[in-house]
Amino acid sequence: MTLSLRTDAAPCALVCAPGVFMKPNVLMVEDEAYLAMALEDLLTDAGYHVLGAARLSDALEIANQEHVDVALLDINLHGEKVFPLANRLRECGVPFAFATAYSRDTLPEDFHDCELVRKPYTSERIIETVESMVERARPH
Repeated sequence: MTLSLRTDAAPCALVCAPGVFMKPNVLMVEDEAYLAMALEDLLTDAGYHVLGAARLSDALEIANQEHVDVALLDINLHGEKVFPLANRLRECGVPFAFATAYSRDTLPEDFHDCELVRKPYTSERIIETVESMVERARPH
C-alpha cells in the first residue's frame, strides 16, 4: 500500500494512493468506557476502523500521527473540553461531529455550524452521521 502526505493539509493527514481501498478511519473520542466500547463495536461492525481515545492529549496525538477520515467527539473529556482537537481537525479538513449531551447553545460560536448528535443517541443516528461525514470527506 502506498501512502503519501497530503500537501493541501496540515501534517496530520495521510492518504492512500488512488485506487487503494482502506476502511475509513474514525477517530472516536469518548471518556465513558462502556459507551466507548459500544461505539467501537458498532462502528467496527459497520466496516470502519476505529481509533479511540478517552483523553484530549491522546486524541491530539492520534490526530497528529494517524490518518483520520472522520471523527466523533464527546465535548467533555474528564473535565477537559475537546475544542483544541476540533480546531486541529478543522485545520486538517477532517469532518467531525460532536456526540454529546451538551446542547448547541453551549458550543463556542466557532462551532455552531458543526454537526451535533445529542446523547442519548441511537445506533442508526451514529451510523448515518459517520456515513454522511465519510461521503463529504471523499474526493469528488
